[in-house]
Amino acid sequence: MRVVIFTGGQLRSGPAVSTALARADLILAADSGAESALAMGRRPEVVIGDLDSLSSQTQSRLKESGTKFKVAPTAKDETDTELAIAYAADQGATSITVLGGIEGDRLDHVLANVLLLAHTSVPMTLASGGTSAWLADGPTEVDVPGAIGDTLSLIPLAPRVAGVTTSGLHYALADATLQMGKTLGISNVLTDPVAHVAFTHGRLLFVHTRPILT
Repeated sequence: MRVVIFTGGQLRSGPAVSTALARADLILAADSGAESALAMGRRPEVVIGDLDSLSSQTQSRLKESGTKFKVAPTAKDETDTELAIAYAADQGATSITVLGGIEGDRLDHVLANVLLLAHTSVPMTLASGGTSAWLADGPTEVDVPGAIGDTLSLIPLAPRVAGVTTSGLHYALADATLQMGKTLGISNVLTDPVAHVAFTHGRLLFVHTRPILT
């Protein structure tokens, strides 16, 4: 079951968002993420959180249309997004896409959302606009489908990521080592419709950005 979670904060429409919504089997919202869902013409089946940032008018509107609420206390150890991810996993999610939460002026929330990728047993992607982000652990090989000209950044989330070899990218890597805090893997560009990335050890954050056509 493919689950989409609308989270709070800025969310831009774009190919990463539309693709996730087209494939969704279940739509959830973390607190004020319900506002983003409604703005995109989607009604979440369940809203999870303490509801401290969701207007009473929107709550009433959703309840009247059949949305269920799983209310958490305001004083809690998890963000509403983390609670929504846990709920999705409990419902049997096979993949989770969190829409929003990777842009805006709350750097703490952005970083926390990125790091949540490391703490779920279900494959998870963060998306907004044309950008998708996900984690992979080595040893592994990853194909990244896209279009020529897309941007792909490889960011180490381990002290070192070893044996990085790529194809279909402008700046090729061959048995390279990426170190946390260094920027070697930033802003590569697809030269083929599918980029291929392999590495033998460590953890990589993939950030794939497709242009938003206007």
